[in-house]
Amino acid sequence: GADVTREDEVREAVRQAVLAFGGVDLVVNNAGLSLSRSLLETTLDDWDLQHDVMARGSFLVSRETARVMIDQGLGGDIVYVSSKNSVFAGPDNLAYGAAKADQAHQVRLLAAELGGHGIRVNGVNPDGVVRGSGIFASGWGANRAAVYGVEEEKLGEFYAQRTLLKKEVLPEHVAAAVFALTGGDLSHTTGLHVPVDAGVAAAFLR
Repeated sequence: GADVTREDEVREAVRQAVLAFGGVDLVVNNAGLSLSRSLLETTLDDWDLQHDVMARGSFLVSRETARVMIDQGLGGDIVYVSSKNSVFAGPDNLAYGAAKADQAHQVRLLAAELGGHGIRVNGVNPDGVVRGSGIFASGWGANRAAVYGVEEEKLGEFYAQRTLLKKEVLPEHVAAAVFALTGGDLSHTTGLHVPVDAGVAAAFLR
């Protein structure tokens, strides 16, 4: 365990992983949290917390992992669990959406920088993962339900109905996308964002 906002803890976590497993081949940046706030309700602490965990945290994890991967000389995979919100502009979501957009561009920047070392950097953009989500259970779900005027227990169904496929996104769908990116079949793919949102036209990548 490590606090991804703390440089020393991230460095130690990577060191422990190397000692335990003999190296590092894959890392998934998936630490996250969210606060649903409008612009005028967003405090500086709200902004800093979300950017510290997601933008700063994924930067630190990627940097310390890349150090090891470069030394190993074997390539590797860095995956960001970004969000549909990295490209979609929704209401009362400023700090979270901006932090996710930061993560999404880190994917592109690091893919360009680390490709020469055989390190592939890709992203996954989920949306509406209600069941099994720590973020939704911590109050985000209630806030988003209030924004959209639906009952919290029906939020997953609401998200599903606004998609093109009319299907609810579950944690295993996100995991499957990560596996697809890292399992070997996409060995020549880097800098890609894979939508896992059951189809949200407003979040189509352009």
